[in-house]
Amino acid sequence: MAAEVKHRARGRPDEGARDALLEAATELFIERDYADVSTDDILRRAGVSRGALYHHFSGKRDLFREVFDASEARVVGRVAESLAGVEDPFELLIAAARSYLREAETSEELRRLGILQSRVVLGWEGWREVASKYGLAVTRALLATAMDAGAIKQRDLTTLSHVVLAALWEGATLIATAKDRAAARADAEAVVLDIVEGLRA
Repeated sequence: MAAEVKHRARGRPDEGARDALLEAATELFIERDYADVSTDDILRRAGVSRGALYHHFSGKRDLFREVFDASEARVVGRVAESLAGVEDPFELLIAAARSYLREAETSEELRRLGILQSRVVLGWEGWREVASKYGLAVTRALLATAMDAGAIKQRDLTTLSHVVLAALWEGATLIATAKDRAAARADAEAVVLDIVEGLRA
C-alpha cells in the first residue's frame, strides 16, 4: 500500500461518508487494479452504506475519477514543495521536470493511479481532462515565467506547454512500466532535460 495514503478508522459518521469513500477507494485502487476492486470492497473499507456511495457518486467509475483528480492534485503539490528555494526561472523548469519524473519512479500513487490505470478506466479524453487540469496549468505557468524572464526562446505558449508536458507524460509512463524504474528514470530524465535545454534563450 502506498505510504502517502493514511489508514482510516472504521465507522466514520455519515457526514464524513464522501471522504471515507475517497480514502478507501484510493487505498484499494493502489493495492489492486480497478477491475479487481468491487463496490462492496470499497464499502467495507470505508465503513459506509451503499446509499452513501450513490448519494455522492454515480458509481465506481465516477468514484475512480474523483480519486484520480485528488491524486493528481497531491502529486502536483509534492512537485511544488520540491521547488522551494529555487528562484531562477530556467532552473525551476529543470527542477520541476526532475521532480515529476522522480515521482513516477518512487510514488506508487502516481504509478498505479495516474499512469497505469487512469487511461484504461477513464479513456483517453477522461484521463486527459483530469491530467491537464493540473499538469498543463503548472507547465504553462513555469514556461510563461521563463519566457517572460528571457530564459527560454519565445514560442507559442499553448503549443510549447502541450509538447513539453507530453514529453513528461511519456517519460513518466516509460518509468512506471519499466522493470528497473531507477534506470528508466535516469534515461527519461536525460532526454527530457535535453529538450528543456534546447529551449534556452
